[in-house]
Amino acid sequence: MLIMLGLQACQGNNGPKPIKYGTDQCAYCKMTVSDQRFGTQLQTKKGRVYNFDDVSCMVAFVKESKVKKEEVASYYLPDYTNNKLMPAEKMFYLKSEELKSPMRGNVAAFGNKADLEKTKASLGGKILTWDDLWK
Repeated sequence: MLIMLGLQACQGNNGPKPIKYGTDQCAYCKMTVSDQRFGTQLQTKKGRVYNFDDVSCMVAFVKESKVKKEEVASYYLPDYTNNKLMPAEKMFYLKSEELKSPMRGNVAAFGNKADLEKTKASLGGKILTWDDLWK
């Protein structure tokens, strides 16, 4: 049994882990992660998983060195249109006051540019890149 657990731990990152909305706490602000459109996840190279209620909490968590950037294996954000967690670096971002995310980061992620453009047309806002979120 211990060998099996050890092998699982060595497998590394196999994609996002399910977030238990309404139960899991944000690793940064300690609020309950409740909105599937904004709940994010960070996984370390050692396999530790941290969930956040807003991308702004995840960025602040890393910037404050709760986990060092070089220790992070993956960042996952939900596609605003279908709530599926996807690799952050492959997504498109919209910042709009009309999004009203939990911690008022007001940033939504999209798996494709067409969905971003459609949401921007109705809510307004500014298109950002993954790197912009870290500035």
